[in-house]
Amino acid sequence: MKGLNINLEINQKIEIIDDELTYKSIVQDITQDAIYVSYPSSQGRYYFTHAGNAIEYYITTDKEVIKCKSIVLGKKKEGNVDLLILSFPEVKEKVQRREYFRLPITMQIKYYPLPKDRAYASLRDVPSGYFTKMLSSLTMDLSGGGIKILAHEPHNTGDFVIVSLNIPQEINLLCSVVRVEETDEGRKYKLALKYESIDEKIRDRIIQFIFSKLREQNKLLR
Repeated sequence: MKGLNINLEINQKIEIIDDELTYKSIVQDITQDAIYVSYPSSQGRYYFTHAGNAIEYYITTDKEVIKCKSIVLGKKKEGNVDLLILSFPEVKEKVQRREYFRLPITMQIKYYPLPKDRAYASLRDVPSGYFTKMLSSLTMDLSGGGIKILAHEPHNTGDFVIVSLNIPQEINLLCSVVRVEETDEGRKYKLALKYESIDEKIRDRIIQFIFSKLREQNKLLR
């Protein structure tokens, strides 16, 4: 299909990110020059567009996320299903599997290193008092699988840390330390953290935030 290195399949999911909302859709049919997708929606809200408009969206596979561009060719109704007709995708960019793609970003966060005398299976195991003792710091990067932050004190691999992140809604995360690096100044430490027992809805919100930031960056580069 026009020599593009993309393998589309029926029932493949696509995501359109607009105004910090992720509109989800499913590929219903594929022809040589077009794809037919269910009308994109986000929590009951439909994505409105018109024939001739260019739209960018993401196709997720097992190994990567593919950013694509299509022209809206029209609309169609089959039975009770409203379909959007798109020109065959033009691949704009490929990134790693979305859980592992790391977005370099500096933003304010709060964190607190948990005592080492117990294990924490989820946030329910964390006493509420620890959330009142959180320290301010900055992120270095963010992904659907973990986060790298600057810490004021050294840590060991396996230590547990709680993190409060605003994306822009505030979320709390239970994390474990997977790697520690000393900064050049020697007074702070880079902590690579992995999310522990994260709710998939929270992970999706983080990924949505990452995609929205990527979209903002792409606009600035145009």
